[in-house]
Amino acid sequence: MLDRWLKRFARGGYCRLALSRDALTVRRTGASRKVPVLFVERSLPAGADASTETLAAWIGAALDESGGSGLPVHVTFANELVRYFIVTPADNSVRIQDLRAAAGVRFLTLFGEDPADWQFGADWQAAEPFLACAVSRRWLDALQQAVSAGRGCVVSALPEFVAAWNLSCRELGADTWLATCDEHSLTLGLITVEPRPRVAAVRTLALPDPMPSIAWLRAQVVRAALLDNLPPPSTLLLHGLRRDAWLPGAIDFVDAAMTVRWSKSADCAAPGANNAAAELATPLAWSGSTQ
Repeated sequence: MLDRWLKRFARGGYCRLALSRDALTVRRTGASRKVPVLFVERSLPAGADASTETLAAWIGAALDESGGSGLPVHVTFANELVRYFIVTPADNSVRIQDLRAAAGVRFLTLFGEDPADWQFGADWQAAEPFLACAVSRRWLDALQQAVSAGRGCVVSALPEFVAAWNLSCRELGADTWLATCDEHSLTLGLITVEPRPRVAAVRTLALPDPMPSIAWLRAQVVRAALLDNLPPPSTLLLHGLRRDAWLPGAIDFVDAAMTVRWSKSADCAAPGANNAAAELATPLAWSGSTQ
């Protein structure tokens, strides 16, 4: 029955919605190539502290403007809206409730905020540390209200870094780390291979203005590796906004120890882009009602 319902929606196309702290973009794609792609971008005058109702009205207005009301919606949350952290499960953890409790305690310790106000997603693992992420329920409730008011459905909701991981996880290892880049920050995923390739830590680095050189980038990656007692990678796989200063032609002999490679889908994980990763299943994604 669910498949028939989704097929009925798909006949009208779908929307890709990218949310950040003070802006959103909507890309509506029709079911036929004859239907033009519509792109809408809006800023949030009220800022990140807006109420749920204000956020819902803001999202709903953008969906209406794009002609996306009533369509399936794939959502990407910018990294600035997401809290990433690593959870080490207790030795006696056997149930998903144990893992959720461990994630809640770790979140409270790190961020000092009530876990009840946040929606958690994770690569739940009882035998090894795992990556967890959290998005404010205020944003999720606003999203659900806006989409439901237009008689649409939220098919998937992904954090930006997780979308990049879904696209590139098979390419990653101890020598190849992952990063996503936007206008103001770089989110770096440190990769370990023990006992299998996984995210050992996620670090967010503020980008200086003007854009720093690749030597700066390499120094930051080496510093992060030292702090987490990991060997630095030989390659950094980047998703997001391309930076001229970090393109292969900008690398000199000083930075030969680490090369930068831009993903072929580098713009897919960036808010506002045609985010194909939102269609991929992942333990870190929310779907349906986002609850």
